[in-house]
Amino acid sequence: MFKKLQFQYKLFLGLSVIICVLLIISSGIFYFYTGSIVETNIVENQQHTVQKIQEQLDLVLTEMDNLTISVNASDVVMNTLENMTDAGEENYFDKYPHVSEELRNYLFSLTAVKPLKGRISIISKYNDYLDFSNRLDTQDVTKNDVRNLDFVKEGMHTEQFKFLLPPHEDEWSSNGEAVFSVVRPLRNMNYEIQGLIEVSFKVNILKQLFEFNNQSKELKGVILGPDQKAIYHNFNVKDEQKWLINDRLTQEKYGNYEVKNPGDGKSYVVTFNKSTNYNWTVLLMEDLAVINKPIGILRSLTIISYVLIFLVFISILYIYTRNITRPIRSLKKSVVSVNMNNLRLKLNFAQGNELTLLAQAFQDLLDEVKGTMDLMVASQAREMDAHMLALQAQMNPHFLYNTLAVIGAYGIKKGNNEVMQMCADLSDMLRYTVDLDSGQTKVKSEITHVNKYLKLMSLRFESYLQYHMDVEEALMSIPMPKLTLEPIIENVFRHAFKDMDPPWILRVHGYVREQRWYIDIEDNGHGFTASAISNLTSSMVKENGYYMPEQFNQNKANGGMGLLNTFMRLNLFYKGQEIIIIDNKAEGGAIIRISGPMIQGGESA
Repeated sequence: MFKKLQFQYKLFLGLSVIICVLLIISSGIFYFYTGSIVETNIVENQQHTVQKIQEQLDLVLTEMDNLTISVNASDVVMNTLENMTDAGEENYFDKYPHVSEELRNYLFSLTAVKPLKGRISIISKYNDYLDFSNRLDTQDVTKNDVRNLDFVKEGMHTEQFKFLLPPHEDEWSSNGEAVFSVVRPLRNMNYEIQGLIEVSFKVNILKQLFEFNNQSKELKGVILGPDQKAIYHNFNVKDEQKWLINDRLTQEKYGNYEVKNPGDGKSYVVTFNKSTNYNWTVLLMEDLAVINKPIGILRSLTIISYVLIFLVFISILYIYTRNITRPIRSLKKSVVSVNMNNLRLKLNFAQGNELTLLAQAFQDLLDEVKGTMDLMVASQAREMDAHMLALQAQMNPHFLYNTLAVIGAYGIKKGNNEVMQMCADLSDMLRYTVDLDSGQTKVKSEITHVNKYLKLMSLRFESYLQYHMDVEEALMSIPMPKLTLEPIIENVFRHAFKDMDPPWILRVHGYVREQRWYIDIEDNGHGFTASAISNLTSSMVKENGYYMPEQFNQNKANGGMGLLNTFMRLNLFYKGQEIIIIDNKAEGGAIIRISGPMIQGGESA
């Protein structure tokens, strides 16, 4: 059935399916990605909030602890506690009012800068009691009452420096208001407990920690003690809160997890942060339904938006396919009318710019084909010209070969065999140079060619020149560009030995190291000038492993054209794997080191 549909409807249905699939995929990606971001932001905000609450709680406990430390460090308090005697069942501080007044004056000075938020209680080792606060609800207690207090029993014999009392009924208040406390044993220099100090604040301070100005309602919070039991919560909980506890509380300092409240049947995300100083953990609870609400809104908006987008795309697509098929049919008729005798399209542009562009593309293609054929003909003509010039270049040296042969014969006739040998060597060198069959040779051929060149130079300079060639046999079959070594050695005679007193020493050393061949060309000449090294190295800048021709051509005017051409050929031959080092020796003279990979017949060894 689909095959019988018109091309317009096939195109419309096919593109509609593609757009539908793309919209479904993109909407799914958008929803899950954005939803994860929203959920992550909510959890991170909760984590930031609980961290802020924990920090504020630490500040409160630190403030209380600092008061206990200051009292413990006070000579007035400690001397009084050490020197006081047992007054029996009578409160020592009531019996000696001047002592009480002295201690209260000290405590007043201690809290003068920052007003006291609660109560400071000092208890002697004889269970005498001194209270300091700005409250009027202090009740009378006996030493026996003090003696029976649990934290007094613990504090008088503890090894701890301090301990916290979770929210409890204020034992010194007549209205029994709930407070939480920091208790510190007061020890002398001999580590003997002389008494206790208790600093207690109202539990209302803990409640204020979970109230924020930017929150429309009070946050549900829980504070756990070191034993993972709830010591404070600001919402109604009927059981022992065991459902709140998770293994992560003992394994991590902060994080979040999900729980289900058996009381109301709701699921909550619990975010926690543990105090490292006081071992209290703050828990913040958020209804999971509240967290998922914006994600649900996002899901609905995503579905509605993408459905509307799909309808808009379908409408546009139908109009587009209807219009695009009309000029295509017209173009089909025009293309059918084209033949080999007439390559021009017969077009009747009544309407439609698309047809114009498509027809022009066909005509441009024909024009490009014709232009390409013209270029091929011109290229073949240039290739033939180059081949003719190469053949002519091969023919020209025959005159020199014949002339050298005549000179050699004349040397034999005159009894000078050296002249004959020189002509033979020079003829071989000339043939080696002009052989255009291939630009590639072997190291062995290069060494032979260089050896003949140095032999001729030694005949010219006689004892002035001393040369030594030491090339390992493993290098002899390695391929390299033709005329690689001779330009380097010619450069030595042209520059290194110029205006220099003999002897002139030249050494060619070839060797193999770590799957690479090396050839060092050393001399005892003047060495390279700093500017010469700079010009050469600046020319040898690589891009993607190859030297840049523009950089080479720019520096040829500064000299060293023969060396630069040699280095360029090495770079192209070894495809950027060559190594070229140009330097001066410490004892005088210069060294040029060339290196390449160990290849045999053009393949890696």
